[in-house]
Amino acid sequence: RMLHIPALYKHIHKHHHRILYPFRGSMDARNEHPVEQVTAMGLWFAAYKMATACVGIHALAVLVHTTLMVLGTGFNHTGFDVNFRILGIEFSVRAHEMHHRKPNSNYGQLCMWFDHLMGTYVPYVAGAIDK
Repeated sequence: RMLHIPALYKHIHKHHHRILYPFRGSMDARNEHPVEQVTAMGLWFAAYKMATACVGIHALAVLVHTTLMVLGTGFNHTGFDVNFRILGIEFSVRAHEMHHRKPNSNYGQLCMWFDHLMGTYVPYVAGAIDK
């Protein structure tokens, strides 16, 4: 969400949003400004270190979590209509596609809980680009 603040978006995150209809999977997902990439990796590392220090974390949990995040992020940047619900968590590639088309909506990467809560959720609309 922070990368959508106008000053940061214009100079850092807009690079990722140049593709309005992502379709190349991980190539489009990782198409980021170097500052965004380094910051994201640092935050992931810090989160793992904090979780390990606070409650401990099994190596398998790290592997499963990282795998799910990478797969979800990759699918979010494909042209496939992947949509499923597990344990009340709904995943939809189309929701993230709408984020690329309307950057001030659907901030969630893998689920839209907070978007629904904060009023930033926009349902999928097929068709033309409408910013």
